Amino acid sequence: MSNSNRFEDNQDGTLTDTQTTLMWTREDGWQKEGKWFSWDDARDWQIYMSGIKFGGFQDWRLPNEDEILTLYNPEETNKDKYGNDIGLATAFPPGIQATVWLKSESGHEGSIFDFKNGEIRLLYKSKTGRMSVRLVRGNIPRSTDS
Repeated sequence: MSNSNRFEDNQDGTLTDTQTTLMWTREDGWQKEGKWFSWDDARDWQIYMSGIKFGGFQDWRLPNEDEILTLYNPEETNKDKYGNDIGLATAFPPGIQATVWLKSESGHEGSIFDFKNGEIRLLYKSKTGRMSVRLVRGNIPRSTDS
């Protein structure tokens, strides 16, 4: 199944991944706010989006490594805000920031994911650089196989 066909547009600013059942914000923080995010800014935006019950839900959060990797597909090409190729389903609008903050943190460092190459890296949390945020809700179903 093509990555684009996996995603159902809920017509409220969210997309549901029919394969994982995760719900994602259709646009990333850069697209919605037009600004870069430090890790703390990303957490604040998550709290804000939950507070306004974006898409009708108040349980938005930063994705973990397993969750963000479900979005990465180097065989499907979308475009980042600079027009560069990234491995993100075309169900998401082009023009995103290619690097997004993840839920994981360790002291002064947070994790970022790069849609250009599928890499996860540690970065100082107060760094604003060129990072954004894409929020998620729900859980990946776990296999019941032994």
